[in-house]
Amino acid sequence: MTVNQRKEGSVVILTLQGKLDLDSAPELDRVITKLIDDEVRQIVLDLSGLEYISSAGLRVLLSGAKRLRHVQGKLVLASPAPQVKKILDISGFSTILQIFDNMPDAVEKCTLSEDVHPETAKPAHFKLTVAEEIFLLALDKNHGAIRKLPDYSLDYALASALLMELELCDRIDVDLKMLKVASTAPTGEPLLDETLLELRQIKEPKTISFWLERLTAQKDEFQRQVLAQLIRKGILKQENRRILWVFEIHRYPLMDDREVKEVRTRLRELILSDDIPDARDVVLISLGSACRLLDSLFTAEEKERANSRISSLSRLDLISHALEDSIMEIERKIAIASMPSSM
Repeated sequence: MTVNQRKEGSVVILTLQGKLDLDSAPELDRVITKLIDDEVRQIVLDLSGLEYISSAGLRVLLSGAKRLRHVQGKLVLASPAPQVKKILDISGFSTILQIFDNMPDAVEKCTLSEDVHPETAKPAHFKLTVAEEIFLLALDKNHGAIRKLPDYSLDYALASALLMELELCDRIDVDLKMLKVASTAPTGEPLLDETLLELRQIKEPKTISFWLERLTAQKDEFQRQVLAQLIRKGILKQENRRILWVFEIHRYPLMDDREVKEVRTRLRELILSDDIPDARDVVLISLGSACRLLDSLFTAEEKERANSRISSLSRLDLISHALEDSIMEIERKIAIASMPSSM
């Protein structure tokens, strides 16, 4: 991909040509970062020459827009080619970023000043993986067990969490159809590295749905490893009890609830605001929505507003589309199986 730069007044226009994927996304990120460092506050991306955009490209757009808003600037998109516009529409980016059909409108809107409130920067380092944060959201802290959920939802969410974390680490790249391994470098997280190793064993790219099905089959091992990690990190402990001296049950009380409170507070504040999310929070909201884990964050009065925002944010990660389709298909099969047979 090539990035050409020109200026109209205070607005810098970046014209993108080619494919915006995991290979080219870092270059666009460097260009946007340098412009922000040089105190440019208004950027228009001309997408008329862009042939393709993957999840890595979408993350760069989201990150650039978030950083510009943090310094009271603005990023808008202009003239997306039909194939790129389709991905932007399906992923819901029009609810987060302004997208214009022509360059004059984009430049004019970018020039207009708005009352933008700076956002508080979040730390780059996270103590927990996405799978661990989802597991904690699903935990009933009063009973030390997973709250009652549809059996399949947490299974699929944990498999999706592993893929999404690898996506955030730039180890895989996805589009609306396929997933491909982009880097084999270890992440340092055992469960992620085991998953990456499995992805590498099949050379040709496969669909996201293929990998969700394959990884979900290993749900028991995933849960065991996630629990072991949370125990090692001092967040949970394991208690073993016997019922009638025969049946052994396990409970996992919280040792430290700061991580649970942090993620719940972070997601609640983001959902009830109009802030631009970062890619990690998009992932958590997508998974939390799929597992029905977010309702408890809001009062009855807040739920209608929150549900609309959750619906918009959940679409921003392309893996979440495959997750939603998989869960809908399972629910359809369950509904058919539960229908009374005709005599």
